[in-house]
Amino acid sequence: MKKLRTMLILAIALAAAGTVFAGGGGDGKAQSGGTAKTLNVVLSYSKEKTVLYECLDQFTKETGIALNIQYMPLSDVRKQINIMVAGNSLPDVIDVDGTDTYTYAKMGILADITGRVTSELETDKFYDDVMSFSRVDGRYYGLPFTSNNVCLYYNKELLSRAGVAKVPETWDELLAACERIKNNTSAYGFAVSAGQNTDTPFHFFPVYYQAGGGTGDTIKLDSPEAIRALNYYRTLLDRGYMPVEVATYNAADIANQFAAGNIAMMFDGPWRLASVQRDAGFEFGIAELPAGPAGKASVLGGHNWVVVDNENVNASWEFIKFMNRPDIMAKYSEAENYIPARKDVAESSAYFSRAPINTFITMAANAKAKPVMAFSKLNDIMTEMVQSVVIGTRTPEQATRAAGNAYEAAK
Repeated sequence: MKKLRTMLILAIALAAAGTVFAGGGGDGKAQSGGTAKTLNVVLSYSKEKTVLYECLDQFTKETGIALNIQYMPLSDVRKQINIMVAGNSLPDVIDVDGTDTYTYAKMGILADITGRVTSELETDKFYDDVMSFSRVDGRYYGLPFTSNNVCLYYNKELLSRAGVAKVPETWDELLAACERIKNNTSAYGFAVSAGQNTDTPFHFFPVYYQAGGGTGDTIKLDSPEAIRALNYYRTLLDRGYMPVEVATYNAADIANQFAAGNIAMMFDGPWRLASVQRDAGFEFGIAELPAGPAGKASVLGGHNWVVVDNENVNASWEFIKFMNRPDIMAKYSEAENYIPARKDVAESSAYFSRAPINTFITMAANAKAKPVMAFSKLNDIMTEMVQSVVIGTRTPEQATRAAGNAYEAAK
């Protein structure tokens, strides 16, 4: 693919750049076929995730394999991979966005662990759509780390004050609820992100799927379904149900407005639960997303552990297998409100059976996989498409046509 060739050329051009880890056969490296005494791991979650780091410590205690953890925000991981390739400084295991597994596998830097996965794991215990992010052309290059989707957060007090008897279950019911909220309160009915950030496409994907849009790599931006989804956004804006300021908002901004009582309903994921519980001075609930013309749908997100193709594959495999062990996955998932990638963990956990987190488990049945081809570029294209419609510089028809052409060129 053109984009991948460009990435590799860039990596070569950056060969003189500084390294992150010792490359080749440096400290902690075992001979081929052996088991390393130390693994270099890039992790996009900081030590604030104390229970997660306890799980990492437990791995070392059980196996004797030390973990050299390098914290690196996800956006930096994407920027640094090429530099690491050029400097022969790739770590052993990388925490990546699930969609990035495809890109790195196509770059040829990941180990094919298919035989280990199929012989040592019960893959039917995992949600298949979650596992699909670990597969490229039918081969496994990693395992799930975290999983998530988007649901509807709602302010119970505002809905009650507005006379909304039940939480909206369809697009039309959401519009009707917003009308009541507009007429009976000072709050906006609803909001999604439409700013220059990755939250914008993550919020748009569910509406696109609800409109009947294709999932995974069957996505088509220049389509009636994308137009229908953008027209729904325009309706929310034109009727005054959603603030025009969403063109500058990310998901955290919307969550702040929700907690302040300025917005009655919003899309967000399970990671937002703790802050809303802390900051909202009112009773709130979480419901499945309202169904569109094509039915219920949300978007599937999450991270993968991927294994770099080097002499430490044995130890790397033991690490990612450990992190997918039911007791370990349950421990860090419950502490951080990640949705388990394993069905058996989600079904057996008392924590995930309780409201409101259990709504995300239910929503997972209708969470659709994102595309993986040129996904980083697609994020930018979708953001521009949505924002142009929200601020009114393009009609939905114009925006989808431009976005469709741009995405086809990026593949």
